[in-house]
Amino acid sequence: MKYQFLKFFCCCLVLVIGTANAMALSDKDRLLLQKNFPFLYMLETPLKKLNPQPMVFITARARLEHDAMDAIKNCKSGACYSRTLQFTDAEITSIGNELVHLVLTEASIRGLIRTLKINGLYPLFIQEPDTAYVRKLWQTETRGIAYILNTYIGGQKPLYPKIDSISFDKDDLHFTANVGVSVEKVLDNKFKTRPFFNVPLQLALKALLLNGRDEAVRYEPMYLKENKAALNLTKKVRWDHYPYSVIMVPGLGPEQANVSLDPNGARRCDSAAVRYRERKAPFIVVSGGHVHPYKTPYCEAVEMKKYMVEKLKIPAAAIIIEPHARHTTTNLRNTNRLIFLYGIPKNKPVLIVTDAAQNNYINGGMKNKVIKELGYMPFNIIKKISGTETEYVPSPDSWQPNSLDPLDP
Repeated sequence: MKYQFLKFFCCCLVLVIGTANAMALSDKDRLLLQKNFPFLYMLETPLKKLNPQPMVFITARARLEHDAMDAIKNCKSGACYSRTLQFTDAEITSIGNELVHLVLTEASIRGLIRTLKINGLYPLFIQEPDTAYVRKLWQTETRGIAYILNTYIGGQKPLYPKIDSISFDKDDLHFTANVGVSVEKVLDNKFKTRPFFNVPLQLALKALLLNGRDEAVRYEPMYLKENKAALNLTKKVRWDHYPYSVIMVPGLGPEQANVSLDPNGARRCDSAAVRYRERKAPFIVVSGGHVHPYKTPYCEAVEMKKYMVEKLKIPAAAIIIEPHARHTTTNLRNTNRLIFLYGIPKNKPVLIVTDAAQNNYINGGMKNKVIKELGYMPFNIIKKISGTETEYVPSPDSWQPNSLDPLDP
């Protein structure tokens, strides 16, 4: 359905007002929560309606709050905090069992699951029965919490340490003290009603911000900001006049500091501009986030758009930025999400314009990597049409969040 997920996004905002208040979330916290943990983002409101609260929730919350107070007194390293303030395997199992029970017995929880399924959240799980679906959502998002705590407080190596690792020495006493202050702030929540997952979830959000890793929510909401003009233009396009929905240009991050746009990335833009002027598609999507070098201030998508507007004289309203992708796999996935979100024809092929090396990778080694890291192919059909160009049809599985990539879930 056109704009279906945009409607779901707005629905989330309405339903989570109570969540934002109960958990004392800042706007940035709320956006990070929405992107990284959409199920928990939506769960707190129906949980508040349960009376009495399930004992397993009460017990888990009490244990976590007690251990948090002990950690403030006794932890001498970030790893101590990250170990102590996660859900245990036993808690994950028992809480999962309780959520399954609530799906069967509570209309509010059942209604939430129905809403999530109708709107396509976690599409890889949608064919599961509601009981299995809720358990998988819970397990997936608790894994995400653990990943953030282990990486950005405990100092464990992420999948891509060169670009995603912790910003501090994990054993630095000043850093450990700052983690303690963050835990104190979590416990300082003055609202009486706290979800049972409050401590680890809020600490995960604070860990990202403490490390300056808010890449996932930079430039949001794009449909009201940088992409507003393009979104308005989509309503006027005669799509049958174009063979492709969009021309997608994957970013190429420079490895050198103080370089805003890699020369080879600029050449990709040059090639895309040629195809745009040939009326292959009404829009160009420039895709790439703050990636190379580590914690760069430059965003690939933003710099590519700037180059295309200022140097190549492409109309700004014809360029859609996708400023979050950190890998080729997510260049495709995130472009698909914008296509679905902005009501661009989803069955019309996308034209990727890049260089020969990346084009070969997209049609070769990337296919194994994308299954390993995302769990699905972000395309239904893909075809190499030249040495530097590929076309594909987006897959709706691209809506599946990746809880193990908090900088671009």
